[in-house]
Amino acid sequence: MAAVHHDNVATIFEVGIHRGVPFMAMEMLKGQPLDRWIKQTDQFSYQRVLRLAIEVARGLAAAHACGIIHRDIKPANIWIEDPSGRAKILDFGLAIAGSSFDRFSGRGSVLGSPAYLSPEQSQGEPLDDRTDLYSLGVVLYQMCAGRLPLVAKTIPEQLIYNICRHPVPLQQRNPSIPAPLCDLVHRLLDKEPRNRPASARELEELLERVATECETESQAALKIVTEEETKSSSRLESDKTVSSRSAPGSSAPRSSTPKSFTPTSMAIVAGVTAMLCLIAGAAWWSSRPDLPPKTTTVREQAATLPSQQRRRVTALSLKPLELMPVNAGTRSVTAGEAARYQMTIRNNAADAAHDPRVVNAEAPVVAQIITKLKSPGSARVVQPTFAKKFSPAQLPGPGQSERVEIQFLTGDLSPDDFEVSFELQTPAGDLISRINESLTVAENLAQGELLGFELLRTHAGQGADSYVASGKQQSMGDKPVLHTSRKGAREREHTYLRFDLSKANVSKDDLDRCVLLLTVQAEGLKGQSTINVYGVRSELQESWKETGEGALDWKTSPCRDGVGGQSFLGQFTIDNFKDHLSKSPDGVRFFSEALDDFIRSAPGNLVTLVLIRENAAQAATRFKSKEGKPAQAPALALRPKRPQS
Repeated sequence: MAAVHHDNVATIFEVGIHRGVPFMAMEMLKGQPLDRWIKQTDQFSYQRVLRLAIEVARGLAAAHACGIIHRDIKPANIWIEDPSGRAKILDFGLAIAGSSFDRFSGRGSVLGSPAYLSPEQSQGEPLDDRTDLYSLGVVLYQMCAGRLPLVAKTIPEQLIYNICRHPVPLQQRNPSIPAPLCDLVHRLLDKEPRNRPASARELEELLERVATECETESQAALKIVTEEETKSSSRLESDKTVSSRSAPGSSAPRSSTPKSFTPTSMAIVAGVTAMLCLIAGAAWWSSRPDLPPKTTTVREQAATLPSQQRRRVTALSLKPLELMPVNAGTRSVTAGEAARYQMTIRNNAADAAHDPRVVNAEAPVVAQIITKLKSPGSARVVQPTFAKKFSPAQLPGPGQSERVEIQFLTGDLSPDDFEVSFELQTPAGDLISRINESLTVAENLAQGELLGFELLRTHAGQGADSYVASGKQQSMGDKPVLHTSRKGAREREHTYLRFDLSKANVSKDDLDRCVLLLTVQAEGLKGQSTINVYGVRSELQESWKETGEGALDWKTSPCRDGVGGQSFLGQFTIDNFKDHLSKSPDGVRFFSEALDDFIRSAPGNLVTLVLIRENAAQAATRFKSKEGKPAQAPALALRPKRPQS
């Protein structure tokens, strides 16, 4: 949304993350959303409907030119500014952008407000710009008729209605709406996307044409009414004269003076006379011999061609365009991160006559870049992002190049090596130029699903969890929480975790990867914690106890005087801003190759890890223990090696 800069789209000034919380700063708007206007007004005048439709179409055209599909056009997402009455599109929260991959809703899923969904969106089909035009058609129908075109009692039934049923003709709902506007609204509501306007830019032009036609119809109707009123007035005057002559006892002489004009007829005569004078003056001025011959621009010349011919983009007209790679593109990413590729479009046209921008000056979209992804050894090709589209104004001039960045998320991709190709195409899909790249997607153990892992918690078998505190000799193994902290040079708390590997179905010899999972307990440090993880190898019995005789305390803990002799497994940092991590079971993950090696090389089935916080703070970092909530006790996620193919 921030990429769209237009008067009819709410401006986004900044997008960022503050203390782990994403934020968006947008312009302050005065007024109210369209849905409130609709609640206050049963039906709108066709002039008001046309004005809003044109402004929303302009905003959508700007978004679509950036490769962004809104997907949730509805009255609540259209803001009416005060006092100008200008419409602004809000909330691109469900938008699909050409620069990102929608990992929350793929094919077969439905998001949005059901009554405003297009048929293709209701079926979970791939979407293009025309889905927004359908939703806008629903809004316009609602404004004209005072009700939605299709209404069902349940969401599944509404989706079926969107796909199969047709609305009552708009003119039956509101006969005051001119026929040209009714026809265009029903064209927007066509079940087949190809029967709707091809783009928001074309819709804007159609709406302006409809506005002219509606105004002409209105003026014609007014003229008919005025003429009828004039004739009626004349008949009335004549009737009065006849009545006066024939009245009993009347002796008034017959008048030979012509009948005087009424004020209405005088205004019509004056208007027609003025119009004829203007037409005659324009004809005389245009015929003057001293005027230079009129010149026309390429756009004006193109406008004289039939609409289909003006807008058809051929592969031959784009032949001067060439797609070229830039070495700065991403070649390896962790699953879930964005893969970014930079490339340039070069215009090799020798002159204006062959310049794709000039030849296709009237086309709203002249070219597009399609991204294709293929796994080696597989015939399946996927498109991880929507097409990036270009208007004529966005293409470089002859002999010039324009840099383009394509990016897409990789959260739905399995770790693997992929072949990536970028194709420059016509809007109809004809190939113009292609470049091939590669992509390696690495496994994301920090955020991805732990598929194929088995969880082993500290409550299984002889597992245990406890913490020890300097200056305290008692055991803490029966506490519902685990503490790790450093409040100063000498005040420390260490957390010890023991896992019984004999209770897992994954043998140490067959272990591939291992992840430590922790659940944060509320009321701990509300900020960043940097924690070092060590594998205990000395000065601790494998079967140490949590409570009772021989329980683990500060005096008997192996790290009371330092970590010498222990195996450093790595470090992780968490940010528990406003305790948000306490709402995420197993929300903290730690993994490293050193942890994998430590588990594999453990001499027995019992392994102990110790957590020591590095940064100083008064509050302790707190985790749930097996006594607090067994299902959220510390765990090792273990995955066996994959069988060799």
